[in-house]
This record gives sequence, C-alpha cells and structure tokens, in this order.
Amino acid sequence: MGKILTVAIHKGGTGKTTLVSHLALYARSKKLSVLIIDMDAQGNISAFFNVESPTAGASALFLEGQEAPMHSIDGEDFKLIPADNGLLGIERLPFESVQLYRQRLRSFAATFDLVILDTPPSMGFSMLAPLIASDFAVAPVIPDAYSIRGVKSLYAKIKAVRSKHNPSLKFLGLVLNRWNSRNSQQVEMVKKFQELLPGQLIAKPLADRSAIANAAYDSKAVWDKPNGGAARVAAVEMLEVMAEIMEKMGMRNKG
Repeated sequence: MGKILTVAIHKGGTGKTTLVSHLALYARSKKLSVLIIDMDAQGNISAFFNVESPTAGASALFLEGQEAPMHSIDGEDFKLIPADNGLLGIERLPFESVQLYRQRLRSFAATFDLVILDTPPSMGFSMLAPLIASDFAVAPVIPDAYSIRGVKSLYAKIKAVRSKHNPSLKFLGLVLNRWNSRNSQQVEMVKKFQELLPGQLIAKPLADRSAIANAAYDSKAVWDKPNGGAARVAAVEMLEVMAEIMEKMGMRNKG
C-alpha cells in the first residue's frame, strides 16, 4: 500500500507548489510511482506540469458516479489529477462526500507508491478532506508573523482531524522556506516556530535562492537545472529536505 501525503498551510505564498513538485520529482527519481492531486482551484501544480485545468478535475472525487481524469506526466507511473472550478463549490457538499473522497484516495494508494495532495491556503473541505484521507502532512513556512498564525491554525486542524476522523495522521514537520540566516527578524521567528512546535522543524532550511524560482519557471526540479554555483547549493539543500521527508514516511528507493 502506498502513502498519502498532504502539503498544507493556512497561508499563501509559502512554497507549497514548489515543495509538491520537488517531492514528486524526487520520488520519481527513486523509481517510485507518483500521483499528484491538485486540490487548489488556482491550479498552480497543474500549471507546473503543463496540465490545463479542465471542466472536470479533482472535485469529481467527492461526487458519486463521477470519475476524476488522470493526466499522464510521464507514463503510467507519474500522473496528475488537475484542479478544476468545481473545487470552489465543494464546501456545499454533505460531509458524506468526504468519506467517498477518502475511499477513492485509498484506492489510488493501492496503485501508486506516493499520492501527494497540493491544498489551498484555506481551511475548507479542500484542506480538511485531504487531511482526513492522508497518512502524513507537512507544512512549508516562511519565517514571518503571518506564517506563525497559519501554523497555529493548521496544527489545531490536524489535532481535530486526529481526534475525530483520522487518528493515524502523522505530522512530519515544518519546512522552513526562503530562509536568510542573517536576518535577525527571521531568526527570532524561527525561535517562535520551535517554541510552538518543539522538534517539528525539518532539519535543513531552504535558503532564499533565485535558482529555485528559475527552475520552476522551466517546470524543472532545481537539481535538473544547469550547474551554476548557486544552483548547485540550492539543489543540495532541496535534496536534503526531500530525503528527510521521504525517510520520515519510511519510503525507500525502488531502483
């Protein structure tokens, strides 16, 4: 049985799509089969992999009698279910639809080694349902006051989901993104993260490097870009983060 991972934070602009895309590409480099589900109606991860938002997409996973289209990124072992505008209306659905969603994700995990969910920066069904269905959750954060509030909100939601719906949900930790060790305000914010969730920071922070954004522009992982000095450093940092997250999920190279 494969693993289901939700990437979530109650704040926009923290690097969720960057984290999802790199996790997926890293897992594929380890010969693991991957399904990405884009739960954010903005469709950023769909756009990263050049999948246009269709009339039907991830919202169909909540609806009896409907099938969500899977688009191949690279053969049968790397696919994506794109976002669609129907995600904007799922808040009006009965809670039973979340149970159907959970069943469908479990069936995907019987086929794929890793199912990754990219969620919106809100606390509605599009984040709640993935948390209920997942084995793991991880949160990218940037070191500012707004992210502190987002982390508090997310962790409260995770505890509620564990209590009521999914006691086995494991929080892997916070991925510190756009880190500048010379910024005293950021250093203070990291201390607050550590006080809020002791031991819950992924060991290697991701520094604020343009190489990551440049790679995303070309729909590539940062380690697949030409090897300039800054790109090499960014690649090493990203690979260390990916390896730690995969290890925390107990996932191994199939190659």
